[in-house]
Amino acid sequence: MTVIKLDHITKIEGHANLTLKVENGKVEKVELAVVEGSRFFEGIVAGRDHSTVHILSQRICGICSVSHTLAALKAIEDALGIKASLQTLELRELMEIGAHIQSHSLHLFLLALPDYFGYKSALDMAKKYKKEILLGLSLKKLGNEIDRVIGGRIMHPVALAVGGFLRLPSRDDVELLLKQLEKAKSGALKAVELFAGLSYPKFKRRTDYVSLHQDDKYTIADGNIMFSNGLEIEENKYLNQLKETVMPYSTAKFSNFGNRSYYVGALARMNNNFEHLSKNAAKCIEKNNIRFPTFNPYHNNIAQAVEIVNHIDRAIEILKGMDIREEKPVEVKPKAGRGVGIVEAPRGILIHDYKLDSKGKVQKANIVTPTAQNLKNIEDDMYKMLPKMLDKKEQEITFEMERLIRAYDPCISCSAHFLKVKWD
Repeated sequence: MTVIKLDHITKIEGHANLTLKVENGKVEKVELAVVEGSRFFEGIVAGRDHSTVHILSQRICGICSVSHTLAALKAIEDALGIKASLQTLELRELMEIGAHIQSHSLHLFLLALPDYFGYKSALDMAKKYKKEILLGLSLKKLGNEIDRVIGGRIMHPVALAVGGFLRLPSRDDVELLLKQLEKAKSGALKAVELFAGLSYPKFKRRTDYVSLHQDDKYTIADGNIMFSNGLEIEENKYLNQLKETVMPYSTAKFSNFGNRSYYVGALARMNNNFEHLSKNAAKCIEKNNIRFPTFNPYHNNIAQAVEIVNHIDRAIEILKGMDIREEKPVEVKPKAGRGVGIVEAPRGILIHDYKLDSKGKVQKANIVTPTAQNLKNIEDDMYKMLPKMLDKKEQEITFEMERLIRAYDPCISCSAHFLKVKWD
């Protein structure tokens, strides 16, 4: 029996512990524990007026604040029976696109890439790979700019309200965004070429891939919940399949769909929806010999890079077809009801579920984050990978466990934060 302790896992967003128990060459235990203090946001919003829920819940995370804002608004509007206008829905989709581009760029170039180039951090590799770092930063800036123009600032947006927007972007803003998006196309294609060309561990494990789905487009803002086996359920029926479990070693709940672990995120979206990618994204997949579906979790990096290309194309499509007109938010009449809002955050499906009383105040809330959903699937990947690595040195095993976790691009701060590794 061997004990290995790693005090921190670097290049991820948050803090957690990993405990591994191996006895007589057999993996006996894998426990991935979120160890940050519980966030209690579901309790914080209880008793609050419906108009403030999206402002409070967006503070769950700085990286995913746009996604929390949009999921909360969808849920509140669903509970109140409000139908947002097409312009509002398209502007919100643009904001989610911006959130994906900035988050993917941060993860790919600053957190994941050093693993494959043999460096501890992006700062260490900046001198030799300055061009790659600058490309990542330019794409991240693009995503931030989309959210700033539409949402009022790059983080924790202030321009959104139940039923619409408090402030709309100008025509000049739209024209400038279009120019920036067109300019970014070539860099996004280079990113796919870079990440498709990396040498990934030859590891595969079939699991359920869960994402939003629409029949006519690659969706990140609306749709049914789709499983890779073809099952689809409506958003408000998610509790028929999803079960959250409190684990004694973690402050974040674990999730199962149909009593099985599952995968959410860019790889799940790509495996379920790749046929709806934009022409540019489809061409770059073919050019770089990328194949979807794939069951290698490390290929989430490739999926994120392809999504950046697709999202840029979709943003251009929306902006070119949009003639922004002055539009006040829909009038809100408080009433009792329950509403569910699901969006594709960068790391996967994000669920907000609120029950309101007759005055429009929150009686009960349920927020299910992507990383909390992926925790059990990461553990199951390790159960399969570890037996094949027990003949390697402690340092090599530790590095590979870190790299596997980073491939999921976890946002631990959302799920409750990573990483100590303890071998028992």
